[in-house]
Amino acid sequence: MASKGLTFSPYVIEDYAGVYKGGLMDNNTWLGRFDFVSELDLEKAGLLKGGLLHLDILNVHGGLKPTADHMAGDLQTVSDIEATRSTRIYEGWYQQSLFDNRFSVKFGLVDINSEFLVSDSGNLYINSSLNVSPSFWVNTNSDATYPEPVPAVILKYSPKNAFDFLAGFFQGDPLSNDVNAHSTHFGNAEGLLSIEEGQYHYKLPIDQGLAGTVKGGFWYNSGDGPDTLTFNGIGNPIIYEDNYGAYAMIDQRVFQVNETQGLNVFFFGGGAPEGRNTVQDSIAGGLNYTGLIPRRPKDVMGIAFTNATFSNKLPASLDQDGSETAYEWTYQIQIHDGVYLQPDIQYVRHPDGNDAIKNASIFMLRSEIHF
Repeated sequence: MASKGLTFSPYVIEDYAGVYKGGLMDNNTWLGRFDFVSELDLEKAGLLKGGLLHLDILNVHGGLKPTADHMAGDLQTVSDIEATRSTRIYEGWYQQSLFDNRFSVKFGLVDINSEFLVSDSGNLYINSSLNVSPSFWVNTNSDATYPEPVPAVILKYSPKNAFDFLAGFFQGDPLSNDVNAHSTHFGNAEGLLSIEEGQYHYKLPIDQGLAGTVKGGFWYNSGDGPDTLTFNGIGNPIIYEDNYGAYAMIDQRVFQVNETQGLNVFFFGGGAPEGRNTVQDSIAGGLNYTGLIPRRPKDVMGIAFTNATFSNKLPASLDQDGSETAYEWTYQIQIHDGVYLQPDIQYVRHPDGNDAIKNASIFMLRSEIHF
């Protein structure tokens, strides 16, 4: 079927998470997701040059009480697969490429983090905020990402090999998971979330050419949002008519043994107005080494941090001030093609910005199988 353009790529990710010191409680839990991904390349099927259909059916399982969030008490979320248990359409879109792939348009149900705010090095880690900046996903009415992508249109222009320019337009205020548990209802389309990003891909003229990518972007949500501190005469928060923010990131190879083995460094940060957001700015960064151990050329070890600074205008009653910082060490072991085991240690300082929650020490073990 692959020769006719039809492919199937199911995969499963399972996390064991245990808080063994601090946080809200010492306990452990199990989290999991199963994705059944299918694609139809319309050009290979002899139907339409440059056309691609994509469908991802997601099953979120595990997560029995206590959840990882309830154990650690953190804001930034120690596991990027934790979500309400459900079976849903995760992504379903059509993409049309034109002009020798220099321009494309994608529309349908899209995860914003599949195209925007992507750090290739950050994707190694299990903590959610090393994948998507919390100054975006915490603050937007619609974070438009896992597990609840929203209807969207994405335009991409690649005038030269080194540059990409993307613009995305997403539903700004989706229905809650209680109402839209299967991603089959698309009402309540109040507001629009737009995001624009530029990307520059390059190689430094040293050591056989060290590859790097610089990205920068900004987002704007036209949906209403409450002020974090200002209240009207009857005690309700003042409502702003919009929200916005910006971000930048870099991924850089700094040492390499060959094209697949070496040391990468990454860093990204973002910010949003403090008067209308929980997180006013965030930064993250880390180091990844592929093939550190002899005879293990595809294993990846990483150490990273992520910091979210709470708005200094938050009401004192929320008990959120200062910042929350998470540190993560991880080692991804490739057991076989498409089969991975990943021990992981995280330490969360000042969880949720709440002085009453002790610093949390977390051990995680991730297994991942691509069929």
